Amino acid sequence: MPDPVEELLEAAAPFVGGPASGISQALYRALYRLKVARLRGHDHAEPLARLAAMDPERVKVPDTDTGRRLRVALRGIRPA
Repeated sequence: MPDPVEELLEAAAPFVGGPASGISQALYRALYRLKVARLRGHDHAEPLARLAAMDPERVKVPDTDTGRRLRVALRGIRPA
């Protein structure tokens, strides 16, 4: 089974690698913090918890293939 955090980071790459067009600022900040924590080897529990608390159906993401992939990845990190 794939790692849901890795999938989220891969799905988020187009949105946090450059200008964050089409996603909410809160989502951008949480994704950026998760990315930085992972790159630096720091604990990523806090940004991950913030992302898991967001409603994937209500968060602003573009209606594109990359946006839909990000939404699916956000669903994958939510508690069951």
